[in-house]
Amino acid sequence: MRTNGLMESGRRAAGLIFGPLYRSARRVARFVTWIFPALGKLLLPTPANERRLLAIYDTSCQPFSVGDILLIHEASLVLRERHRVDIVDFALVFDPKHPASSDPAFTSITEGNAMYHLASILPIAQVNQQLGSLFVFNSHWHLQRFIADNADLYHVWPTGWKFATQEYLYYTIFDDLLYNHYKEHGSIPHLSCRPFLRDWAEAFYQERVYPQVPITVNMRNNKAFHTHRNLRLECWLEFFHHCETRYPAKFVIICARTEIDDRLRQCPNVIIAKDYHTGVEQDLALIHTAAIHMGADSGPIVMALFNDKPYLIVNTVTGPHYFSRPDMIQQDEESFLHFWFAGPLQRYAVGPETTELLISQFARMWTAVDAQLWRSPANLEKNPGGEVATWLR
Repeated sequence: MRTNGLMESGRRAAGLIFGPLYRSARRVARFVTWIFPALGKLLLPTPANERRLLAIYDTSCQPFSVGDILLIHEASLVLRERHRVDIVDFALVFDPKHPASSDPAFTSITEGNAMYHLASILPIAQVNQQLGSLFVFNSHWHLQRFIADNADLYHVWPTGWKFATQEYLYYTIFDDLLYNHYKEHGSIPHLSCRPFLRDWAEAFYQERVYPQVPITVNMRNNKAFHTHRNLRLECWLEFFHHCETRYPAKFVIICARTEIDDRLRQCPNVIIAKDYHTGVEQDLALIHTAAIHMGADSGPIVMALFNDKPYLIVNTVTGPHYFSRPDMIQQDEESFLHFWFAGPLQRYAVGPETTELLISQFARMWTAVDAQLWRSPANLEKNPGGEVATWLR
């Protein structure tokens, strides 16, 4: 009995001494597999069907931006196919002391209001149909520990090295993930809202647009930052007036409340989404389900960019100099560009828009719209319940 007691005491002592060392060594080994993913296949041979993809968005080096978060979701769809996994988990991490990148547009985001601003961008996760879990970390260390402890459950992107160097991921996504995926498969994955949001958008159109054809317009009118990217509103007002008696179309304005110009409300063929209290995820669903998208070169365009609908983006800052390969941005005629994966009716216009450009390019895109199909009784009978139910009171 005494011998057994001594042996048990010895095991306990060994556990107290070596247990923490083992756990630390195990965590370090798992953390290394994040930095060198190839090691994970050797050290952590978990069956592929039991793993998920963990996509990380670090606001210290990635903007508080609709477009950049949508790009991460598009990247996750490419990586999901590459790793042959079904579910994508999304982890957003920020440093409370410095919650946003150094761009002057984000100087108002502070330790005191970071969670408030995060709440405005988290709904963008709803555009990823493969979304599993959504994590928010206010500590890089806690995220790193989570990854180390769960390394056998995930393919993690970006790699530990890119995460540590705080690389801006926009160019990696285009130059590497999207380019190589298209080269291998001849296409890229399409962004798609979750089904309940598509149903909401259809109900919105049924109540406020049909039997006219919905056309979304990203109306950038930011009075504080990057004003050179704003739309020329006078041209758009003239364009809407031109279309009023020529097309069975209703233009749905996507913008922030602070960007609304009251003159838009005077156009019979225009409605403003924010007049109906839409959130960002609902705005994206409206773009996803519209027949055509037009407007400014800012965040929401990404929803149309990675889809097959016609679009025209004006006053673009995008150009061949942005990317590592000259064939990634191709020129159409003198004043138009398109991405290498885009269709013939998906174009960027170089320079500020004119009324004449909007009229001619809309006529070009309209040729792809089956107006009778959009106005058919079957389409009008969709979603008879109208608004989607909500728990909010």
